[in-house]
This record gives sequence, C-alpha cells and structure tokens, in this order.
Amino acid sequence: MTRVLLGTVAIEPNRWGTIRSDQSPTTRVHEHLAAIAAAGFDGIELWEGHLTPDLADQARAAGVPLEIFNSYVGFDDGDDGARLSVAANVAATGARAVKINVGNDPAAESAYAERLGRFVEALPDGSAALCECHRGISIAEDPVVAARILTAAGPRAHALVHTHDDDAQLRACFDAYGDRISHVHVNLLDFATLTHPRLEQVVDRLGSTVETIRSQGFDGSWTIEFVAGLLTDLDEPVGLVDQASRDLVVLRSILDKDPT
Repeated sequence: MTRVLLGTVAIEPNRWGTIRSDQSPTTRVHEHLAAIAAAGFDGIELWEGHLTPDLADQARAAGVPLEIFNSYVGFDDGDDGARLSVAANVAATGARAVKINVGNDPAAESAYAERLGRFVEALPDGSAALCECHRGISIAEDPVVAARILTAAGPRAHALVHTHDDDAQLRACFDAYGDRISHVHVNLLDFATLTHPRLEQVVDRLGSTVETIRSQGFDGSWTIEFVAGLLTDLDEPVGLVDQASRDLVVLRSILDKDPT
C-alpha cells in the first residue's frame, strides 16, 4: 500500500514565524502521535523544529515512525558544519530521507552540487537527500539545473515534487530527473493568500495531478504538507490534526483508485 505521511509543519501554528519571529515551535508533536496513528497515517515527516531527544522512539512506539526529516539547512555557506549536524540528526532519528533545498545563486551551481555531494556522503547508509527544488528560493526550480546538481551529487541525491505544480512543470521534472523523484508533497497552498483548501473541495484537481504523477511511473510515498485552517482561528494542533485526518481519507480514495 502507498505510504502516506503527515508533515508536522502542517500542525505547527508558528510555521512561518507569525507567532514568534524566531519560528520556535508551539506544537509538542509527541502529544499528537496517537491521533496521527489513529487517523491511519503511515508515519511522519518531522519539521526539524519539532525534534526532541525522544521523539523518534515515541513515534515508532505509536506506530507512526519518523520517516523523513524536514530540514531548512542552507547550502550557501561553504562550511559544512550545519549540514553535518543535520546529517547527524538523520542518523539519530533513523529517518530514511531528509528534505533539503539548495540555494538561489546561479553562480553557485557547482558549489551547491559539491556541498550536496558531501552532505549525501555524510548521511547514514540507506538514507537519501530529497531536493525540494522549491520555486522562488532555489535555482533547482529549473528542472534542467536540478538534474545537473542531482547528477553531480551522486545516486542518493533524490527529489520530490508538489501537487501545486501544474502538469507542464511536473512533466518537465520527470523528464529531467524522474528516476530520482521518490516523494510527493501534497500541498495546494495559494501563495497569494496563504490559504489552503480542504481536499474534499479539490478532489478533481488533485485526482488529475495524481494521475499525471503516476503516469510518469512514480510509485513512491506522499506527505500531507499543509491543511485548511492555517493562519485562521482554527490554526491549532488538535484541529489541524483533525483536518489532516479528513484529508487523508480523500487522498487515500484517490491513491487507491485503479489507474487503469
């Protein structure tokens, strides 16, 4: 069965520093693991701000193992120190992958590839780096550039795609580096208003996007990254977990359809 994770950034009201400017977390993830497991999620994608010493063990015991470590570590600094600390966290948590973004300086493409290559080598055996290749903050938003960086960084430099990307962008990513795409962020965020729909409101749109992704041969995992309610009076962990649970039912119904 297709594995679906909950991104803990989805249940963090201070995800964008709107409560405390330092983006320090307000959510204690361990308090919500039982509800996440009861909803039927297969695991979690942990925002690095939520990491606590016992969280990986607590998540495993609850039946929702920490599968992906979601990091915002930079790649513009020539010093590998911060990135090596992230690699150590990946090893300590047992995550199978770590989400990253290279920087946005076109002149630094070769440096990003070299730094990503060293980062990948520092990860524990069996773990991969997932380039988010995020639009607006990374030169890897260009699929051709991303392909060059990922190829240079080595076979454990993987990538993910987003459901908010249009078909042309998704197909361009798969054409350029499809064999490295192993994960999807389910994210339909409206970047102009910073609102997110309930998945039941966008079943046809999401279904079409899932069909496009799967038509490229994708058979990897998925993370529900954002949910309805963010930046509203409903932006609190219990309500957000509840909405994520409802969204999971919709996403499963789409993923479980016979593609033929």
